[in-house]
Amino acid sequence: MVHLYLFSSPGEPFLDDILAAARQVLADLREPLVAYLPAAAEEHHYVRETRAVFRGLAEVRAIKPEIHTSAHMRAVLKRADLLYIPGGNTYLAAHRLHTARLMSDLRQRILSGLPLVAFSAGTVLCGADILTSNDANPFGCTNFTGFGLVPVNFNVHYPSVDGEERQARDARLHAYAAEHHRAVLALEDGAYVRVVDERVEVIRGPVWRLDGYKKELIR
Repeated sequence: MVHLYLFSSPGEPFLDDILAAARQVLADLREPLVAYLPAAAEEHHYVRETRAVFRGLAEVRAIKPEIHTSAHMRAVLKRADLLYIPGGNTYLAAHRLHTARLMSDLRQRILSGLPLVAFSAGTVLCGADILTSNDANPFGCTNFTGFGLVPVNFNVHYPSVDGEERQARDARLHAYAAEHHRAVLALEDGAYVRVVDERVEVIRGPVWRLDGYKKELIR
């Protein structure tokens, strides 16, 4: 059974929303392990800071596809009780995961029951593809396939105020939805979406659904 806890932003204070979601999964486990996948990070990976936040709840082991061996990464994933994917550049994450041939392994591990907590780029990766990201692609990413865990795509950091920025975002997401015949869920910062199997539930909004040239606030 698929369990996804998806955010646009990580919460304040630092990682507050991420930690609250992780507690739902890990609180009753003995010596739980979090597989931390900062594949979208261009520079700082925040491994030390993440371990500090999770101290007392779970051990954190990082998976870095650009430096770690396949054997190491698969061993961590096999042992993990939770997968945590933070933000950064979505195209960089996809490039690294596809290059390391880890995307399929991650998808199968999540489909087999490994809970996933993610925000920003990590949330966008859960769609069928990553073309609804806000990021630029200077990294040579040519495979835009995401995990394909839900029948929608995601956009994050959706503008909270109506204006030129939101109108430009809407035009781009409407065009994507119409071309790909796939709805897009656009999460404002602070929004929280939980997925159980393919059932998508908005826990906290605002979250907008753009489908073709229709748009509605679903929370």
